[in-house]
Amino acid sequence: MSRHSFDPDIAALVGLNAAVIFQNITFWIEKNQANRRNLRDGRYWTYNSISAFAELFPYLTEKQIRTALDKLIKSELILKGSFSDDRYDRTCWYALGDCICPNGQIEWAKGENDTFAPEGKPSAPEGKSYKNRYKPNINPYPSRGVVDDEAEKILAAYPEDRIRRRADCLLAIREILTSGITAADLIEAVQSYASESAGFTRSKVCFSDNWFSSERWQRYVCDAQIQREAAKAKEAEALKGLAVWIADRSPLCRHISPSQITALLAAELVTPLQIQAAGLG
Repeated sequence: MSRHSFDPDIAALVGLNAAVIFQNITFWIEKNQANRRNLRDGRYWTYNSISAFAELFPYLTEKQIRTALDKLIKSELILKGSFSDDRYDRTCWYALGDCICPNGQIEWAKGENDTFAPEGKPSAPEGKSYKNRYKPNINPYPSRGVVDDEAEKILAAYPEDRIRRRADCLLAIREILTSGITAADLIEAVQSYASESAGFTRSKVCFSDNWFSSERWQRYVCDAQIQREAAKAKEAEALKGLAVWIADRSPLCRHISPSQITALLAAELVTPLQIQAAGLG
């Protein structure tokens, strides 16, 4: 029975699914380097198709695998290449990224158990031993002391009992904010969904990782924007009515508040002289 493992730091950066796949890719790259196979463009590579990954990880869908690989590539943990001469062959090749291997190859950590024969033994490739783990040349992970307060605040607005895969959620939230959506709009969207789904049974609710990553927040952001535009239009119509009162010096002008007078002047619907003539000066 095969066992799948992952590095917690990698999981914190790109999510659990991507971390498990990264561990598999790393294993095969290490093996290829040890055996001097698949050296291209100064790097050791491994290859696999999405369908092959799906057989290795039956608990992941092909969409989840593609998303995980995209995260690994975007975070520069891996590189993607294509070395097939057959243009119909869509098998992708993967190498460790510059944040792991800036020189194009793995530098092994000291003091680890040998995967192959001890150095100097005839069975050791080229008389050398190779280790079973990589050693990053620089630290590609954010400091554990660095907290994305803005993303944390937005996630905190989500119903607590439906929060799942916190690291994935924070990464998705940061991507949403980077796309141009404001934090205020996203918080409002979260609050709208929380209110709308308050009476939902557990089978009908959407967990936070899916809600943020599958763009289910978009409807709520759009609805809020439509409501704000409608409120602005309604307010504009109301101001036009007040402007008519002032122009006619209607007795109803006594009901106009100072804030409404300020709004009328800002919208240039009335002049200061009209305000005074209506007895509102």
